[in-house]
Amino acid sequence: MNKNLVYIEQWTSNELDLSSLSSPFRTVAYSKDSWTATTSNNHFLSIDQCPNLCLYDKQSTLLKEYPWEYDSIPDMCCSSTLNSFIIITNKNGVFLMNENLTSLECIQTIEKKRWLSCTCSDSTLFLTTNESGSNIFQFNLLLSFHFMKQWKSPQSCNSDEVINNIAYNNETLALIIENETNNKKRIELRSLSTFDPLWSTSFNAAYHFTPWNSRVCVLKYNGWLVVDYGSSRLFHVSKDGQVKANRSYKPRINNAVLFSTNILVIKTLDNANCYRI
Repeated sequence: MNKNLVYIEQWTSNELDLSSLSSPFRTVAYSKDSWTATTSNNHFLSIDQCPNLCLYDKQSTLLKEYPWEYDSIPDMCCSSTLNSFIIITNKNGVFLMNENLTSLECIQTIEKKRWLSCTCSDSTLFLTTNESGSNIFQFNLLLSFHFMKQWKSPQSCNSDEVINNIAYNNETLALIIENETNNKKRIELRSLSTFDPLWSTSFNAAYHFTPWNSRVCVLKYNGWLVVDYGSSRLFHVSKDGQVKANRSYKPRINNAVLFSTNILVIKTLDNANCYRI
């Protein structure tokens, strides 16, 4: 056989390697007044860039700016089922924004609370409250966000703990929990069917008074990336709860999301850095 007719493509797993985050291929600058909220789907990246919500494509091209007229945004997530972004606020409730940032509506079936974090599966939305002994609420995406279930302390977390962040993946929920008594933080993976802990891993994180600055995002192969704002560190946690690697990051990091399958977006106080993984 003619060797020139054969081409064998090198196979790579595209698993995150924290040591390889040398220089981003794109950097997006934004206002220092912006909150940490960032989310993505397979097509678009949405970033809170005060006073606007901004939409980017995979080339980090700005596609749309939407003036945000409500209060601060602790978190937002993306629903592939609805092709929309779900935006939570401290005072004005929960909003549904289509993925082109052209239509915004307040979700009337969800009560106004001090919401802190959100995530969703194909059929349900999960919200957590900003309080000691945080509650977790579940709503049906397919039935106009009707209430389904609520988990209270001590099932959600202890009375002296706050759920900083929540993320869904493969019928599990990852929770970043901070203990206000000893200032320790951990990532806990819960089974969605039973809500029992599958594993729990503590990490050496620095205490900080703003709970929304501890984040977790889903990685490929059921892994997790934990962001600790206080120490400006990244922790790569495997699907079985082992800390595979950790590293410091400068400037100070406050969020990270996986954009599509091979772009990691790290949000700092000044900009968003995009890395290929």
